[in-house]
Amino acid sequence: MLCIATSCPDPDPLPTIARAQDSSTQPAPDPTPRNKSTFDPEISLVTDFRWNAIDSDRAGRKRVFLREAELGLAADVDPFLRAEATIAFADEDGETHAEVEEAFGRYNNLGRGLSARFGKFAAAIGRVQRNHADQLNWLDYPLMVQDVLGDEGLRAGGVSFSYLFPGDRFNEITLEAFDSHDLGIFAGANAGAPTFVGAYRTFFDFGADASAQVGFSYANGPSSSEEERKRSQLFAAEVTYKLRPGGQGSSLDFEGEAFWARPGGIHETSFGAFAAVTIELRPRLHAYVKYDYSEVPGTDDIRRAWSLGATLKVTEFHHWRAEFQRIESNFAPARNLLNLQFQWAIGAHPAHRY
Repeated sequence: MLCIATSCPDPDPLPTIARAQDSSTQPAPDPTPRNKSTFDPEISLVTDFRWNAIDSDRAGRKRVFLREAELGLAADVDPFLRAEATIAFADEDGETHAEVEEAFGRYNNLGRGLSARFGKFAAAIGRVQRNHADQLNWLDYPLMVQDVLGDEGLRAGGVSFSYLFPGDRFNEITLEAFDSHDLGIFAGANAGAPTFVGAYRTFFDFGADASAQVGFSYANGPSSSEEERKRSQLFAAEVTYKLRPGGQGSSLDFEGEAFWARPGGIHETSFGAFAAVTIELRPRLHAYVKYDYSEVPGTDDIRRAWSLGATLKVTEFHHWRAEFQRIESNFAPARNLLNLQFQWAIGAHPAHRY
C-alpha cells in the first residue's frame, strides 16, 4: 500500500503504545548536535581536457592533455560552521602538480547580517577571479588578472568578514586580510606583511528577465620596493548583466572589469580591462566574443587579445568548447591559438556565483 508518511497508520500499534508507556525508562536525548557530515560529505570532481590544435608560439606542436582535475569537498561541520576545500591536479609543461586552491571554514549566520571565512580562499577583488576556471564562460582568466594577481588570481590564507545590509536590495561590504607571499604585485622583499582587501557589491533587478551586479574593490599590500612603507595598491570595478527573456535559446550575458594597479615604489598606474558578450544562439549552444587589454605593472609591456568561441552545453554537467584567440603585444610576435575543451563534472558541484 502506498501512502504519505504522515497519514500512514502505524503497522504495529501495540509496540508503539508500549514504548510510550515505558518512555520514562529511556535515556535522555544527547544534547550535543550530531555532525551530519560524518557519513555524507559533498564530493565533486571537475575535469578540464584540452586539445591545443594551433599555437603559433610552439612552431606547430600540438598538445592533447588533461589540463586540470579539480576535487571539491564540502560539508557542514556542525550547525554553526561549513567547511569547503578545492584541490587541483594541474598540468604544467607536461608535469602534474597538486595544489590546494581553497580550503576554508565559513560561518554564515553570525547574526545581524554578518558572515565570516577563515582559511585559504579567493580574495574579493572583482568577480571573475573569485570563480574557479570551470565557472568561466571562456577558457582562461583575463590577461589583466594574470598580469596583476597571478595566473589564477589572488588565493591565499586569510580571514574575511562580510556584512549584508538589511532591506529588500542586495548590498554587501567585505573586509579581508591575507598572507600575500608571492602574489602578483603584492610580492617581493616585503611579502611578509599582510594584504588588505575591501569590496562593495550591489544587485539590480530589472524585472523578471534582466538583472545586473555592480561592484568595486580595493587592495593594499606589500611590494618589491626596498622601502617597507611602499605598498602596492589595486582598484577594481566590475559589472555583470544577464538577460533571460524566458525559455531556452535567447539568453545574453555581458561581463566587464577594469583594474588600476600601482606597484609600490612606482608612481605610474597600470591599467587593464576586459569585456565579453555571450549569446545563446539556440538551446545549449552559446557563442562569445571577448577583448582583453593589459598594461603589465612595473613595465612598459602591453598585451591585447581577441577571443572568439562557441560552447555546446550538452547538459549542466558537461560541455564542449572551441576558442580561437589572437594575442598581440609590444614585446613579442603575435600569437594565434585554437583550443578545444571537453569539461565534465560529477558529484555535488556547488552552484556558480552570479
